[in-house]
Amino acid sequence: MTQISPYKKIAIVFRYTRANIYSYHALAGALEINEELCDIPIFVPKSDIFFEKINHLIANEKYDLLIIGLSINSFQIDDYKQVFKQLSESKIRNKLKIIVGGPHPSAKPAELLDLGADFVVIGEGEESFPSLVKKIIENESTENLAGIAYKTNKIQINPQTSCINLDDYPPFGPKYGLYSALEITRGCNFNCKYCQVPTLFGKPVRYRSPQNVIKWGKYLLTRRDSWDFRFISPNAFGYGSKISSKPNVEMIKELLTGLRALKAKKRQRIYFGTFPSEVRPESVTEDTLDLTREYCDNDNLTMGAQTGSPKILKLIHRGHTVEQVIDAVDLAKTFSFVMNVDIILGYPEETTKDQYLTIDFCKELIDKGCKIHMHYLIPLPGTKYENITPSEIDSEVLKIIRRWSNDGLIFGSWQHQFQKVRNQIK
Repeated sequence: MTQISPYKKIAIVFRYTRANIYSYHALAGALEINEELCDIPIFVPKSDIFFEKINHLIANEKYDLLIIGLSINSFQIDDYKQVFKQLSESKIRNKLKIIVGGPHPSAKPAELLDLGADFVVIGEGEESFPSLVKKIIENESTENLAGIAYKTNKIQINPQTSCINLDDYPPFGPKYGLYSALEITRGCNFNCKYCQVPTLFGKPVRYRSPQNVIKWGKYLLTRRDSWDFRFISPNAFGYGSKISSKPNVEMIKELLTGLRALKAKKRQRIYFGTFPSEVRPESVTEDTLDLTREYCDNDNLTMGAQTGSPKILKLIHRGHTVEQVIDAVDLAKTFSFVMNVDIILGYPEETTKDQYLTIDFCKELIDKGCKIHMHYLIPLPGTKYENITPSEIDSEVLKIIRRWSNDGLIFGSWQHQFQKVRNQIK
């Protein structure tokens, strides 16, 4: 380090929750490759033992500084209000530096600072989080550090000034065995009104190179007898492409053939175009389906359609048509893939007529063998819909989708989302 730290014993603690594992794993990987920070221990207690762990580290293991990392999405913010209350009332608060990041803090940094965070990391954190940790440890000013927010006499927000190259960072935390799906795409060229991705990661779409993915895939198979390769991408079939309707078939093939050639002690499987990734309708082609069928193990794909109303598709800036969704489903069926199709109800511009168009659309998809993943619109911070009121679901439409849920024709947390949003409106 460039100067002597005032702290003698330092650790980083992530409050480990299932919904945020990809964020924590990526940050752990970024810390591991930082020569000045790689020796700082990282602890990942699950949420139910989080407070017990940090108290133990201070009282029994004599750490004099814990850097607390909290990744928060908008669905978790109510729960985290209680976490901040406990942290602020803790007897060890003066030995903690609380750094928050993720979709919700990135969109509403002032809210998190008011709740009790010391710093907010805005957007991607592989570069800014280690830089901030270093500043804290060395007791240096964060005034000129990009991609963070903090409070002095007033709230200071320093926006991100650059985007990282994914190949420069591990996709997970190797040292601590924090293995997970491989992020192959970051960012999105579309600007759907309901989506936080453009706010969080920006528009320059970046791809982890096939060589880098294969390198980390090989590493995983040296650490596990069996491994299922899964990927993080807003459009897996758009991997490496400049235009989503023109897939980069050669780059996809290089990725999949390279992973398939890796030897596992027992078993390796590849799941491409399924959760936690999905595919866009216009990128579903004979070539992308043929590659997936030949080299991968999944028999289904996840595709975003979002509505059956042409009017709503245009208003939300989806960039595809209802007909392209149907064409993608029909084509996938010829390759024996079942489509899991995402649908959202509750757009503010949505009329009863639009909802019935979506219901008729869902009926057609179900008849074609699709499974419908139903959602109710949640106005997320940082999106064009942040401050809108979602439309009510027509009573007859509600009866239909409840019946479909009971019959197993649709799935998802739409009922919980619907109830939560309507209660907030009341």
